[in-house]
Amino acid sequence: MPPAVIPLALIAVGVPAALRALVGRPRALGAAWIGSAAAVAAAQAVGELLGWRAGLLGDAQLLAAFVAAAAASALVALFEKR
Repeated sequence: MPPAVIPLALIAVGVPAALRALVGRPRALGAAWIGSAAAVAAAQAVGELLGWRAGLLGDAQLLAAFVAAAAASALVALFEKR
């Protein structure tokens, strides 16, 4: 496993868990993790294609991954049933 995958996986798991801890949402944490992981993978792919670098871990694009994970988690929280 490439070393850059580890921080991306931590972001994909940690952002939805942090959102749930802060505001009690998303209740569907599994769906938030899947959505977050997909968004992080997409951010990684787009970052690679565009040659964008966050400057922290080179190819990891941590900033884009964090924004994508937060957006995916927020969407799950917004659309989940009450």
